[in-house]
Amino acid sequence: MNTTIIHERTCLVCRKKVEKKELFRIVKLTEDKYSFDEKQKAQSRGYYICKSHECLKRLTKHKKIKMSTDDLMKMLNLLKKSEKDYLNILKAMKNSQALSFGVNMVLEDIEHIHFFVLAEDISEKNERKLLAKAKELNIKYVYFGNKNQLGEIFGKGEVSVIAVKSKKMARGLIE
Repeated sequence: MNTTIIHERTCLVCRKKVEKKELFRIVKLTEDKYSFDEKQKAQSRGYYICKSHECLKRLTKHKKIKMSTDDLMKMLNLLKKSEKDYLNILKAMKNSQALSFGVNMVLEDIEHIHFFVLAEDISEKNERKLLAKAKELNIKYVYFGNKNQLGEIFGKGEVSVIAVKSKKMARGLIE
């Protein structure tokens, strides 16, 4: 019998359980000082953070966890290296009829959506609406860029969300 053990940990920021390799590890140095453990081998109590812009942004504002700017920049740079360049991919797809954008249009098309990209500076109200639908319909999503960057793809001022209606294209963006 071949059993594979999946090591899960909980993100300190969003409390989501995720496979350990999908998380950044930080270690406690003093009562309120923490350090990024890039190799995940430091002999100290470890805590885990999602490899996402949202969790890193929330970590910088965390009252009890203080990290050096250097460590935060290392984590951010590793995140950028590992991410797909969604902006250029979406620009290439913009004329394909496979995308819809803007909160209202995406919510209208929600039954046909397979993946969406949320602006990192989306309003909390719109974020809650979209994430509730994503959870309900099991739609995968990422945070990437800001509203202006997403808007540039379509020649608009600001766009909070871009959704992919093609299953095949969504799979390519997710994997």
